[in-house]
Amino acid sequence: MTAGNLSFDNILTLAERESGARGLASDGLRNRVAAMIGWINDRGPFDSTQLREMQAQIVRLLANRLRVALDRKRYSAIADELIERPVFIVGFPRSGTTLLHSLLAEDPEVLSLKSWHVYSPSPPPGAGPVVLERIAFAQRAVEAWMDFCPAQKSMHPYIDKGAMQLIEDEELAALDFRTVYPYHFYKVPVLDGMPAPTADPVEGFRFHREVLQHLQWKTGKRRWICKGPSHQMHLDALLKVYPDALCVWAHRPLSETYASNVALRAAVFDTICGRPIDWSQQARAHAEAMKAAVDRLMESDLIDDPRVLHLSFRDIARDPVGVVRQVYERQGLALDGGAERQMRGWLADPENASDRYGRYPYSYEAFGLDKDWIEDLFADYSKRFGLA
Repeated sequence: MTAGNLSFDNILTLAERESGARGLASDGLRNRVAAMIGWINDRGPFDSTQLREMQAQIVRLLANRLRVALDRKRYSAIADELIERPVFIVGFPRSGTTLLHSLLAEDPEVLSLKSWHVYSPSPPPGAGPVVLERIAFAQRAVEAWMDFCPAQKSMHPYIDKGAMQLIEDEELAALDFRTVYPYHFYKVPVLDGMPAPTADPVEGFRFHREVLQHLQWKTGKRRWICKGPSHQMHLDALLKVYPDALCVWAHRPLSETYASNVALRAAVFDTICGRPIDWSQQARAHAEAMKAAVDRLMESDLIDDPRVLHLSFRDIARDPVGVVRQVYERQGLALDGGAERQMRGWLADPENASDRYGRYPYSYEAFGLDKDWIEDLFADYSKRFGLA
């Protein structure tokens, strides 16, 4: 660390020493880490306590990334693992994606990404029994984040699953320094949003596949359920890397969800920055940028690709197991009785009730927005997918 700033060289050296993976950081990874550190430094300077906390958090994440690279070198057979016909839950937040993801992951024959896979990915599960301390370490890390930002429990209620919490692919992207996911960067006191990734999305999905290979190797299982709320924006890249994937796209009118999305960002990033951020202007600008992205998306022929299954939030909420059955049918599979019982048991368990920590009162007025304006802004999206 130099006075008031983070040092890329120090962070890389410390991460290499912690992981033992010297010289395994690719040029692309080095460039992404350096760019992220530069972005943070540009928003400084920082005091010695802030620098030490940020450095420790970034070193820990980078060391985990390097351990994955070292494991891939140590266990060469990992690269031979075939990732076949994975399912990706895609769609904008608050559209039923978490419920669908949770139910599909209840099938005992499937694999899914969990928090401990990012906090303690090495060695791969197939190399031998996963010692309890690895799970306990991840549990402590998630609990530290929950203690730091307690609003997460009512806004994103399944975070209390701790180390076993299902995670989004965007969190996995943070392991490769392709996004600044707040769980792993909350010690950065100037983080007021997640910078848009500039790296090639195809390369991002190739890293995603490497991690699936890492976690699948020698487990005897081959069916994957993944979730990425932003993947619909990169269907071309996803299907290039996973040509036999099924993308299950949940839809809901964005006017019903946008206020909650802004409120969640406000609760998270206000807590990280330690001050109330003016979200009114940022929320409007974000909505307009999102509108432009949605317009580009609706011009893609991949929307009508048979590898994309469109579902409505109302159907997911009304008959979630029936919707799961549709996903299985699209894959040419049958939902067996054991898996269905698991799913219905999950739905009936009060520990999974989405309101067990109360319901956060979402409001457009709190952020100077008008619901009718959002509804008009995304009217074409609602019309295209029959959401009106």
